[in-house]
Amino acid sequence: MLFASFFLIQTIWAQSEVQVTGLTADNVWPVVSQVLKTCNLGIANLDKNAGILVTAPKEYSTMMAKFRASVVFTYKNDVLTVSMKDKQSYTSSGWENSILPSKKADDKLVGDLANAVKAVVADPAQLAKLKESAAPAAKAAAPAVTTQAASNSGLLAGPKPPSMANAVEVRFDDEDSYTFSEGLCALKKNEMWGFIDTTGKVVIDYTFFKWTNLTPEFSSGIALVAKPDPKTSGRAPIYIDKKGQELFKPQKFTGATPFQSGVAIVEKTNETSRMRTYTFINKQGQPLPGAVNPGSGRGLSLNMKPFSEGLMQLYDSKTGSCGFVNTQGKWVIQPSAYGETGEFGDGLVAVQNKVNWYWGYIDKKGEVKIPFDYKAQPGKFSDGFAAVKNSQEKTGYIDQNGKTVLPFVYGDFASPFKNGFAVAYVQDSKPGYAIIDKTGNVIRRFGPEGIQVYDNGWIYYKEWVNSMWAVGISSPEGNTILAPGYFSYVGEFRNGLAYAWAKIDNKRVKGFINLNFDFVILQTY
Repeated sequence: MLFASFFLIQTIWAQSEVQVTGLTADNVWPVVSQVLKTCNLGIANLDKNAGILVTAPKEYSTMMAKFRASVVFTYKNDVLTVSMKDKQSYTSSGWENSILPSKKADDKLVGDLANAVKAVVADPAQLAKLKESAAPAAKAAAPAVTTQAASNSGLLAGPKPPSMANAVEVRFDDEDSYTFSEGLCALKKNEMWGFIDTTGKVVIDYTFFKWTNLTPEFSSGIALVAKPDPKTSGRAPIYIDKKGQELFKPQKFTGATPFQSGVAIVEKTNETSRMRTYTFINKQGQPLPGAVNPGSGRGLSLNMKPFSEGLMQLYDSKTGSCGFVNTQGKWVIQPSAYGETGEFGDGLVAVQNKVNWYWGYIDKKGEVKIPFDYKAQPGKFSDGFAAVKNSQEKTGYIDQNGKTVLPFVYGDFASPFKNGFAVAYVQDSKPGYAIIDKTGNVIRRFGPEGIQVYDNGWIYYKEWVNSMWAVGISSPEGNTILAPGYFSYVGEFRNGLAYAWAKIDNKRVKGFINLNFDFVILQTY
């Protein structure tokens, strides 16, 4: 073979170790990174100075047992050694250090990765491309220890440790749903809620409760919170402004929803008859003229779905059906035939008929545009496509004419398209979450761990780094925005800030980070 002289592979069977020659100091880590990216195997630690790379735990099995171990790549004296460490076996008590022999499986694990390295080096064009693209990254990277998972380019450009130098300290309790809205964020301290601004200044003191299970959030300049109700020894919902002042007194509501698009639904209960009435109100607390009576429906907190394209699903208790109202609280699509609905996207919405409980799509006039052919609830249209399931529970994508444009080959998770890209669970030879384009091409793979797509299209994923599941963020196009390494949690970015947890110098740090992923507000207790 033409490139046979590039390699010397020596297998030490007892230690499951393989040695590969033909690599140089400037291409070894780009090659290894490319191999690990192809295998969906993350990196737990890379020390370029010591010439050692350790992967995240890799699971493998025999006919009788299930194992996992980290693969170690050691580069010394122009020889790359592929070995393994920290082998564990799966027992009834979970993962435990393994003493079980699995010589054949161990050899296969390191041998397959060594052969994959060999295949890359045997391709001069690919090797030259990796070497060329690695050059600028190598100049920019710090010479210290770099800890991260493989980036989208396949090169190892380490994550920047988050700075805390300019952060202010604010005392508040743990929660995982802290998000800014209209420049303010509700925080909990000693079971009470208040609000801070983006500088960390407390602008509304911690004097309120949550209403039901709804985290307070400003919309249309108004937030829904709760205060003690002396008549019931319970709590009553109230609306406040950005100064913390109670609006349109006296409110005397026994139920309420947050404001959306300038409207909300409130409940009042007659103290004598205990009869309840429900009303759409505007930002002045006044009933909307001509609005429908929303009724108690399925529970007031569930009765007000999000507005999408100016319309909101509303359940009508009289007909036992769902329809759509506009921002004036008036029916646009009458509640007569649909048991449940989705949200509007691209002018269409998924609805469930009450004949055989199958799903189809209607437009804003209530006209059926895609027949009721789907047993499971279809997705929302975006970029002209929507994700739907067939009778075999496989997911594909259709266009606005109901024509299949991407075949039914995906798993349960398939996000809406945004700017030409979506995230779906790919079920091929390397199953896991992946970014796909509108032709079905895989743009970037993430592995089988849970994934989340943010409102702005950013993709939240996790990889095993530094003995923890570390958060990374990708753009919709597959570019790395945040390389995994320091953060174990990053929430939704709003007003340029997100609540996050990080591990810095073996210390857990929590607070709000900016778009540079530096802490600007530190949480204290």
